[in-house]
Amino acid sequence: MTQSGVIPTVSYFLVLLRPVPDASAAEPPWQEHVAFIDEMVSHGVVLLGGDLDPAVAGARAAYLLHTSTRAEAEGWTGRDPLVRQGSYAPDVIEWSLVGIALNAIHPALRLPA
Repeated sequence: MTQSGVIPTVSYFLVLLRPVPDASAAEPPWQEHVAFIDEMVSHGVVLLGGDLDPAVAGARAAYLLHTSTRAEAEGWTGRDPLVRQGSYAPDVIEWSLVGIALNAIHPALRLPA
């Protein structure tokens, strides 16, 4: 918390991926999706992601994006092969994070004391 009593936040965008019930019977493009996630990692856009079990509000997977605007987050999301093929529908939700404990994500990321 700052001296003004305001908690500083950083805007992120949580992308929930819901399977589309009437999607084509074609297998979703999983390998292309993984390659796309790797691309987002290389651009420093995605913080984390993975499957949800059980589903949350119909969403089976999610990822967290750090972009300047919702439009940018929606642009990245629209490039996801799962979304482009129509297998999954995205919900992009703005999430104001108050902090991230990197060492809670992975012990190798511990910050020096």
